[in-house]
Amino acid sequence: MKKFIYISLLAFIILGGCKKSIDFVPQDKLSAGSFWKSQNDVQLALNGCYGYLANAFNYAYDDGAADNAYCQYPWENNATLISAGSIDATLDAGYNSRYVFIRRYNYFLDNIGKATMDETLRKRFIAEARVLRAFTYYELAHYFGPVSLLKTSYTDPQETATATSPAATVIQFAIDEIKAVEADLPASYAGGVPNQTGRITNGAAWAILTRIQLEYGKYDDAVASAQKVMASGYQLFRKTALTANDTKDDYSTLLTFTDDAAKQKFYKGLASYQQQFWAANDGNKEAILVSQNIQENQSYAPFGNGLRILFATANMGGWSSITPIQGLVDAYWKSDGTSFTPPTPEQRATDFNIKKTPSANYINEFKNRDTRLYASILFPGATWNEYKDGYVFTWAGVAGSESSTGYNFKKYLDPASLASGLEFDAPQDYSIIRYAEILLAYAEAKNEVSGPDATIFAALDDIRDRAGMPPIDRTVNNTKEKLREVIRNERRIELAGEGQRYFDIRRWNIAANVMKTPKDIANVLVQERNWQSKFMLMPYPQSALDRNANLKAPQAAKGY
Repeated sequence: MKKFIYISLLAFIILGGCKKSIDFVPQDKLSAGSFWKSQNDVQLALNGCYGYLANAFNYAYDDGAADNAYCQYPWENNATLISAGSIDATLDAGYNSRYVFIRRYNYFLDNIGKATMDETLRKRFIAEARVLRAFTYYELAHYFGPVSLLKTSYTDPQETATATSPAATVIQFAIDEIKAVEADLPASYAGGVPNQTGRITNGAAWAILTRIQLEYGKYDDAVASAQKVMASGYQLFRKTALTANDTKDDYSTLLTFTDDAAKQKFYKGLASYQQQFWAANDGNKEAILVSQNIQENQSYAPFGNGLRILFATANMGGWSSITPIQGLVDAYWKSDGTSFTPPTPEQRATDFNIKKTPSANYINEFKNRDTRLYASILFPGATWNEYKDGYVFTWAGVAGSESSTGYNFKKYLDPASLASGLEFDAPQDYSIIRYAEILLAYAEAKNEVSGPDATIFAALDDIRDRAGMPPIDRTVNNTKEKLREVIRNERRIELAGEGQRYFDIRRWNIAANVMKTPKDIANVLVQERNWQSKFMLMPYPQSALDRNANLKAPQAAKGY
């Protein structure tokens, strides 16, 4: 059984065998004078810092604030309002909650020197906290732009009334912080206190650097950081031997297999991509930075994830909170690696024949497509015997907790946790950064630096081969511009549902072109969408403006 760090300043949880032991710090004694005495105190405080990674499955909502998905319940998350363009200071896109953690990191760093403990471990704990703080500041800057750069603890639990620093300054601070401590972090953790898996490694630090440098156009640096990760022993999750369950769904009606080897390659690709997200494979070598979860056999489990609710359809016990839109479905390649040409929305609606059996013409859309489509998307007519014998996904229009678009995400749905029937009790980890993202980041950054080369194709082919897909066509994609488009679509497909698309369409400056009003399979309006250039950044929430007058000028400069 895997071991965890948990996530409350007041609780230190270690799983061993099937027992859970919790050390509680009396709340009335949690003070600078009585607390910062021992190594155990420091471990408890650092666990509180790791709370920032808890519930990271909520990153999935960011796909619904982009052109990959639709979030149908505005009371769950701001994504519905953001995609509609209903963005103003009444929204808080995580500004206040992130400053709660900034205060927590700063308080930890200001006080860790008081405790009696092993000096090497102290150094490592400081490094972990500084990377977490850098990651949080990066996220503040890429959501909000200029923010207050607070480096020491402060009285107010959310922020003090200080001037903002430019986003570039905040980003450089985050980069410098990670570089300053990367040598103090190990490559892995053996498990057990204080070396639980899930902590920040040097690979995670380099992966965060890669993401930051890529987003802010520091391509040479992103290449170098990605290469460090690529040399650290991570690899794509691959299933080398198939079980009977892996082949329960017959895809011979959708795919043309030239021989048994082609069939085996498809099924291994399907299982490899899909099952990397299942609880049985938590801790695999693709995982770099994750939010850890456990099953507690209760519907509203504080340490489970909510992916069942977010992605699953009603007859699986889900709410269809985040559902793929047609543009994402159309983005998946054909099985030969070339682009798919969709029918017109009107023709699709006719072929689909809502509330009746979809016609053969409709099913033809899903013939000979990218393996990751079958692993990631439930479309009408799709079978999933691995979840339940005889299961066929159907859609008859919007009703109750059914999809608003006609599709549901299959990705991240684990048949084992679906069988429990418990809503927020899915145990699998949620990948914040996985190795496939690093390969994609390397390919993108290297292409921007040098144009196509063998190392770029090797990185992309590794991703495609894992999914049972053919390599990139070197002859066709032989310029920087052509390969750029392939990389961008490959990134969209590979990372669908993982929250990266929100920032990708902004940093590529394509949001105005892609944030179009989506329609469902029956060509019925899903949501009116409105894009304005000011939506490149989120506004500060009104509560923050009320506390800090220094935010008013940058708020106005952003157009709010």
